[in-house]
Amino acid sequence: MKYQTSKLAQLAGVSQRTIRYYENEGLLVAQRDPVNNYRWFDETQVDRLQQILFYRELALPLAQIKQILLAPDFNIVQALQQQEEALLAQQKRLTQLLDLLQRTLQHHKGALAMSDQEKFTAFKAAQVEENERLYGAEIRQKYGDQQVAQANQQWLKRSAAAVTQLQAQEEIVFSGLRQLLMEQSPALESDLAQQVFSAHQDWLQLAWGAAVTYTPAAHRGLAALYAADPRFKKYYDQAAGPGATELLVAIIEKYAL
Repeated sequence: MKYQTSKLAQLAGVSQRTIRYYENEGLLVAQRDPVNNYRWFDETQVDRLQQILFYRELALPLAQIKQILLAPDFNIVQALQQQEEALLAQQKRLTQLLDLLQRTLQHHKGALAMSDQEKFTAFKAAQVEENERLYGAEIRQKYGDQQVAQANQQWLKRSAAAVTQLQAQEEIVFSGLRQLLMEQSPALESDLAQQVFSAHQDWLQLAWGAAVTYTPAAHRGLAALYAADPRFKKYYDQAAGPGATELLVAIIEKYAL
């Protein structure tokens, strides 16, 4: 079928302004009727609009949606499968959070007792699942399924105090990197750089716990992963500033001996 802008907007439940916006961004392409010069969208553009709305539901920024949809190797079946996986993961997380909220409500009404550890189970489970999605393949290849599974279980059982301790060590790393990056030439031979290394080492030992034995070689191996994987670069650079990941890698390589 063919849809004029108003009809396509009505079909999708969006405004005509939204349709025109996506068209101006190059995500939708209208055709012209040679007889009356009316603009219309074919079924291919209907499918494209559905894809846009799926990605918007997954909270992807428009720039990333454009990169995906306008890629020459874009495959709609593959995209739908990936969206299904992402939505199922969201559904699972929301179910866990809803269950935790309901049990917490019952706890405050006096209907059941909850330990402090139980109050954070859903949040920690969501973190484990997100880490698996982002880094699972690399980490399992490097450390093996058994060690990763043990580390995940340890994280799920970790107390709120231990999580706070982890966050405190990580903030020392972020703060030190920010201060070093303020220098024109960050000095690796400095007390502050050593402090960053020590805090990251403490954070790593806390994060790994008994599941993984800390060694300088393993620490350097993690630094190599930071350097090679843009997801780690994004994490540290967003937290401490552009160049933070590269600086942290250099610090680890210098002091993890």
